[in-house]
Amino acid sequence: MGAIADVAIVDSFSSDETLPLAETVRPDVRVFSHAFKDFGDQRNWALEHCAPRHPWVLFVDADEYCTPAFLEELAAFVAAPGNYAGAFIAGKSHFLGRWVKYSSLYPSYQLRLLRLGQVRYRKEGHGQKEVTDGALCYFTEGWRHEGFRKGVYQWIERHNRYGTEEVGSILELRKEPIGWRELFSHEPIKRRRCLKRIGAKLPLRPLVRFCYVYVLKRGFLDGMPGLLYCLLYLCNDIHLIVKIREQRYRGNGELGIRN
Repeated sequence: MGAIADVAIVDSFSSDETLPLAETVRPDVRVFSHAFKDFGDQRNWALEHCAPRHPWVLFVDADEYCTPAFLEELAAFVAAPGNYAGAFIAGKSHFLGRWVKYSSLYPSYQLRLLRLGQVRYRKEGHGQKEVTDGALCYFTEGWRHEGFRKGVYQWIERHNRYGTEEVGSILELRKEPIGWRELFSHEPIKRRRCLKRIGAKLPLRPLVRFCYVYVLKRGFLDGMPGLLYCLLYLCNDIHLIVKIREQRYRGNGELGIRN
């Protein structure tokens, strides 16, 4: 991270070695603490309270690593950003020692680089969505994403929590029109969001998604790590469908037990 002029960490009261490690790598790091509610809230809080010292802000999560190629593109962009308000960046997900390029649907973009004062975030499912009127672009290079760095157990636990947060978002997506035109947009983020609306309405979503990713998007090219990665998401999607049905069954009251 030596190419980054100013580093600020917003810590959600972690108990691991994140802060000591960060201070070892960057003694000048600035540390802030804020209880985690959701990604959108955390990023907005950082923009409001960390007093960024540069007109461009890059959000990097603890399991993401900036590669030399990415930093080179970042430096070139910031030196001549044009009129852009922000840039979408894709993570290269690694699993069992391998970049699962096809199984993770790379590139899957998120707006992580923004011009200060021109972008905000709002909660969407367990993640966030950008709010801006400015022009946006896409980076060619992505950073390394180690979502399994703390093991499969922690990943399952985390995604179980994410799934609970996604229920409301899925139910809302089912009410929205699909917007078929966006499926053929030249912008990847519009195509992805259209696919999410389609997926929310599919009755056999887990199986359809598995076939789409593993067969049509060639997840099988990632070998055994790719198969296991797709199966993990298949199980995760099944859990999500069950949670949606459970919420419908509960209604506004508590889940009852019938004899």
